[in-house]
Amino acid sequence: MYKDIILLTTSKKSGNYCIAGVEKERGNWIRIISEDDRIQHAIRSEDMIYENGNKPQIMDIVRIKCKGIKPNYYQPENYILDNSVSWQKIGRTNIQELLNIHCAENKQFVFFNSDKYIDSEFIKTLNDEEKYSLTLISPEDVCIHVKRWPERQQITMSFIYNGYRYNFMPITDTEFENIYLKYQDGNYNYQDNCLLVISLGDIYEKDYEAL
Repeated sequence: MYKDIILLTTSKKSGNYCIAGVEKERGNWIRIISEDDRIQHAIRSEDMIYENGNKPQIMDIVRIKCKGIKPNYYQPENYILDNSVSWQKIGRTNIQELLNIHCAENKQFVFFNSDKYIDSEFIKTLNDEEKYSLTLISPEDVCIHVKRWPERQQITMSFIYNGYRYNFMPITDTEFENIYLKYQDGNYNYQDNCLLVISLGDIYEKDYEAL
């Protein structure tokens, strides 16, 4: 099967990539995964290229061959990549066209509660139709935090969504992160209006973390 998606994430995961977007015609979420559990089913760089060798960009409309849908109990949007076929760029879109297909979501919480961690046992109690692991939100009062630790530099984000404050959410968008890696330690208010794609990541201890 082929899926035509508006590409919304090419974020880092296990040294590779987490790929997700919304289907061009229906607007439903699709996450593209590999069959390689050694890299937590991430997509390798060499498996996400066009026939001409170029890399896909955010807001590209991309045709991707999939082997089929493979949801798990916390990520119902997963489709397995068929890496025998190159990706095909069939167009570009913009924010307004995206919002006409899939508007910013207005749930009570980002994911089920006002924390960035979701208990795995709680997710197991949900009905299938209640589960989701990708969301597009329009946050308020966004702040970027830059912090250097002895072993690494960390870039995180805090924001308000539907009246709840979410603090120190990890940023996995490498292009955005690279901008702030040049900054000194501190807290930086983000003044522009923005949309965030947030994903429910893989399990850490007994919780899933929003990324």
